[in-house]
Amino acid sequence: LSDWLQTCYDNHEKRGLRDMGGISNVKRALHMFRPDTRLSDIDRQFCLDMIDWLRNTYRHRRTGNPVSARTADTYCQTFRTMLNEAVREGLIDKNPWNRLETTEKIKKPESKREYLTIDEIRSMIATDCPNALVKRAYLFSCFTGLRISDVRNLKWGDVYHENGQTFVSVVMKKTTTPIFLPLSSQAMKWLPERGDAPDDGRVFDGLIAEPNINKVLAKWTKAAGIAKKITYHTSRHTFATMMLTLGADLYTTSKLLGHSNVKTTQIYAKIVDSKKVEAVNLVDGVFD
Repeated sequence: LSDWLQTCYDNHEKRGLRDMGGISNVKRALHMFRPDTRLSDIDRQFCLDMIDWLRNTYRHRRTGNPVSARTADTYCQTFRTMLNEAVREGLIDKNPWNRLETTEKIKKPESKREYLTIDEIRSMIATDCPNALVKRAYLFSCFTGLRISDVRNLKWGDVYHENGQTFVSVVMKKTTTPIFLPLSSQAMKWLPERGDAPDDGRVFDGLIAEPNINKVLAKWTKAAGIAKKITYHTSRHTFATMMLTLGADLYTTSKLLGHSNVKTTQIYAKIVDSKKVEAVNLVDGVFD
């Protein structure tokens, strides 16, 4: 099994896939679990034992703490994928993971997506930030949905104009998905001045050298009177919920975010729906 996981790692690396860390983590964990396991030894009971071990025994290698249900589920999904690849290569006949009942698998908790409301964005705009470049970049992401990795790597050559509309062309670092994103006038406001910067110059030059972006955001958020815990990634959540709140459909929002599956975007639709319920229930008791 260890040899096969190393082969999978090498194959994924050659294809430029982005799950290298996940495979390394699973390889390390399974070596701790049962180091001499052969592929032919893996059956339904092995999978159940592995799940039990991840839930109750395995500890994070750096912190020494039990891993979260979300992390354990990620390990299991990576393991299942590696077994599927073994089936395709003819190394095993069937994937024993597929024999597990849903109730036997680790249930991944639904994550809480923190985001800013439109009024909170207005407050952030009106409040000075300790780092003006961080403010520009964060608000740009609030109006584009781009991750910090993509904003850091954005070059002036990626910004272009067509038929009176400005676009950015981005190959998303996390997913390697290319997207062509139209910029709203609000997004354009937060683009730095280009000056005489070349096409390969970074749009948000200097952002990559700021190591404490989330600390800067925390100070800025507090100064704006917002009690939420805001990290840079909340700008992406803000963009998604804002698009849906303002009436954009789920499919279009999914494409703007660069999601390969619209199901990934549905979590934001649930947030918006819950806000609709809260809004409707505001009248409760008013006319009693």
